[in-house]
Amino acid sequence: MISFEIYVQEGCASAGIRPAVEIALEAVCGDVLGPEAEHVEFAWTVIAKGFGFRGGLPSTTSLVRSRIPDGCDRVTRARFLRSIGNEWCRLAACAQDEVIVSARDWSWAG
Repeated sequence: MISFEIYVQEGCASAGIRPAVEIALEAVCGDVLGPEAEHVEFAWTVIAKGFGFRGGLPSTTSLVRSRIPDGCDRVTRARFLRSIGNEWCRLAACAQDEVIVSARDWSWAG
């Protein structure tokens, strides 16, 4: 199983793009991780205006956190992260410096 926790700043990535994002990220999971991507879950959190800042200004940065099966090698993990970031930027119409993407192993407790 793969899970995504997606945090977006209010007004930066509309709720209307969520279905397309989920379809695209599921496709990336299947393409990069193969059969390990059989089940993908999503949780979305919107950060209210005035509660997220970067460099003293209101933030436009989104966070796409994922948990993936243990044992993913560096090359595959890098491809996964890059693909997720590219899809997010394409669908959210944002720059690469407006998204943080992470992928941790299921067994990692941090």
